Amino acid sequence: MRLLLRFVIAFLFVTVAAAQDRSFVPGAYQSADGALTNSPNGDEVEPYFATKALIVAQDAGIDTRDASLKWIAWMLPRQRPDGRIDRWCKKNGEWKRCGDADADDAMLALWMQLLYRNGTDKGLPLEWQQSVDRAMAYEKSLRNRWGVYHISHRNHTPLFMDNVEIYSAFKEIGKQISRWDLDGAAQMNAQAQELADAIKRVFWDDSAGRFRPSTQKTKAGFYPDAVGQTYPWLEGMPTPQDPQEGWKSWKQEYGKGWLLETYDPHPWGLLAVTAVKLNDSVTAGCWLQHMTPRRGGANWNILEEAAFQAVQAKASPNSCNDLVPGE
Repeated sequence: MRLLLRFVIAFLFVTVAAAQDRSFVPGAYQSADGALTNSPNGDEVEPYFATKALIVAQDAGIDTRDASLKWIAWMLPRQRPDGRIDRWCKKNGEWKRCGDADADDAMLALWMQLLYRNGTDKGLPLEWQQSVDRAMAYEKSLRNRWGVYHISHRNHTPLFMDNVEIYSAFKEIGKQISRWDLDGAAQMNAQAQELADAIKRVFWDDSAGRFRPSTQKTKAGFYPDAVGQTYPWLEGMPTPQDPQEGWKSWKQEYGKGWLLETYDPHPWGLLAVTAVKLNDSVTAGCWLQHMTPRRGGANWNILEEAAFQAVQAKASPNSCNDLVPGE
């Protein structure tokens, strides 16, 4: 009996240690020069997906430092002098700018968040700090009179999901800065709270009991409407609705269509990550089981891969009967 007990304890110790030592494996998504491409061995860099992927994986307790440092080193010299970060494509063996970021407001927030996460207890390296300063200056220029941020200087529409991401980044930056600058941390926390208040004021529809995806009228759809409702739960932003009750209602309305990809052909692994954060391992495991055969398919990208590894670190594949009866 004692021998068996010792074996069980040893097994659990090894299992826990292995989980703690889990590292993010970008595989063919990260090229030798550090670029994180949208597809395996790809020739296109979508910096939002790349940066978000590293943050999502790290949030799950996965060690992303090696991949992050390589990515940061690759992107730093390619950042515009005004702080913006572009899309890049490889042509004739060389990386060239091939488009603007999908949304400057969210992209810059995620970039700053990633740099602060990988800093030290004494602050950021000089080159990183200069990058943050440029990004923050441009970010502030996107804040409008309502206290929320619009997409870019070309598109003045504020989006709900973008602003939730900016809130999350500001909270994270405040947490990281507190390691060496309490006053700076307090300022960032105040900015995050101001933004949270503005988000509720601008986007919350009290009569409908849900957030508007944009300040402009749009045709309702799974993305961004339905997906957007889950973003505060993913990012830890307080909402008028209880997260557990909201997630339960969301699954009843959209869960089956999400898993069967009837609303959207993309896997939407961030929804499974949200399930993990809300301690819904059944739904997270169901998504794992459903998506394992589809991993690496046509609609898979670096962000879906990071979400898969994040969910895999916290849940095990299981039956989808609760969400998709008969599966």
